Amino acid sequence: MKKAILVISFGTSYPDTLEKTIAAVENRIRNEFKTEVFRTFTSGMIIKKLGEQSGIHVDTVTEALDKLYSRGYTDIFCVPTHIMNGAEYDKACKMIDGFKDKMNISVSRPLISITEDYFEIVNIFKKRLTDKNRLYIFMGHGSEHFANSLYSALDYHFKDAGMSNVYVGTVEGFPDLDTVIKQAKRRSIKSVTLLPLMLVCGDHAQNDMAVEWKKAFEDNGFDVDCSLAGLGETDEIQEMYCEHLRNVFY
Repeated sequence: MKKAILVISFGTSYPDTLEKTIAAVENRIRNEFKTEVFRTFTSGMIIKKLGEQSGIHVDTVTEALDKLYSRGYTDIFCVPTHIMNGAEYDKACKMIDGFKDKMNISVSRPLISITEDYFEIVNIFKKRLTDKNRLYIFMGHGSEHFANSLYSALDYHFKDAGMSNVYVGTVEGFPDLDTVIKQAKRRSIKSVTLLPLMLVCGDHAQNDMAVEWKKAFEDNGFDVDCSLAGLGETDEIQEMYCEHLRNVFY
């Protein structure tokens, strides 16, 4: 039996956040499981951009599995670092399916898949988002995929936990920016912190959130600051990925 762990991320072309988030998750896994860890991205756009800008090649899931098979690996443990079971996760699983007749492949669940995950996310941020005189607005990516309902469900979980000043919005789904601003304006609180609900602090966080969303909230009378830290920088989030891997590794 020859084992390998394949960490599957959407990817980022920002070197700094890559090290702070994706690489940090990979290192956490490598240190605990004492098994070779390999990196793949699901975003063809990111893979192409890294190659053109930096000469860095990151394998697709298919490329990585093909290499592992040719090198004699028999048991592969895939760790999707995606936030949800959405389009990118589905794409990765489709590529994985092409190798299940060649190797024993297990796949851990993304960050938020089952009710237990929602509770864990809320508990993590309940210890951090403690200013009751401030609105905390998470910005997720969003999707046309049916899994986009995750964002509304997470918002509901925050409210149910007594965190009525926490909201969840998306760039490309629902709740959108206008919806979140409309909800925020119902409150008397005018201080806002924007936070990325994304593994990395890449293009969406540094441009959509820190520029477009920030200006939109300011134009509506809010005093705004931004947290430019991807979820992957948080120890407890890294631990969640490890726990999800434990469920299939042992």
